[in-house]
Amino acid sequence: MTRNPLREAEENNSLGVGSLTDDEVAQFTAAVEYLRSVIVAAFGVEWTDPVFSGDGYVVTEFPRSGGGYFDGYRGVRKTARGYALMSGDERGYEGGSVTFGRFEDAVKGYAAGVIRSFRMERSGLYLGSVAWMWNGTTGPGVVRQSLNPPYDTDFRYFLEDDPSAWLEGDKVVATLSHGLGMSVAAFIAVIVAHPKVTAEDATAWPKPVRP
Repeated sequence: MTRNPLREAEENNSLGVGSLTDDEVAQFTAAVEYLRSVIVAAFGVEWTDPVFSGDGYVVTEFPRSGGGYFDGYRGVRKTARGYALMSGDERGYEGGSVTFGRFEDAVKGYAAGVIRSFRMERSGLYLGSVAWMWNGTTGPGVVRQSLNPPYDTDFRYFLEDDPSAWLEGDKVVATLSHGLGMSVAAFIAVIVAHPKVTAEDATAWPKPVRP
């Protein structure tokens, strides 16, 4: 597959290790196309961020300003231990605090970031952040294991019946562990459909569904 590098992501590519396969890039691209159809149907706003891919990463770039100035990107990178969410801004800074054992789960994490932006500022609806869903609980059948006891600030979340399905991060990313047992499409459907709730109305959060 011919890759379409993004210069700003290429400059940060040294943070990754290894290469993405053509199948992985194709899976990411398919998820982006699905997100485009879901976002316009759910929020009435078109999402047109273009896809770029290099040897070890695949990203979508934020819309550029009228003057063509770079604003940022988000995507997935191959690392020595798995796959990491990556995002960069106009200052060249890149952050990524969640690591996944499977590429498909990293795509779900990426999708959550995209949908969060539409649930909040990009649609103007302010429906609540994806990170607030399920009140910080882990997903069904998911085991939480501390990576730094007794401080317990970083954790591995994995499916009890399939330890290869895991992610690592802080307590906030427990929300993403609900996706470990779902397909990419099923996870997107759940987080798009979440209603607007307040802390006093936690019962309104829907139950996680499996495909």
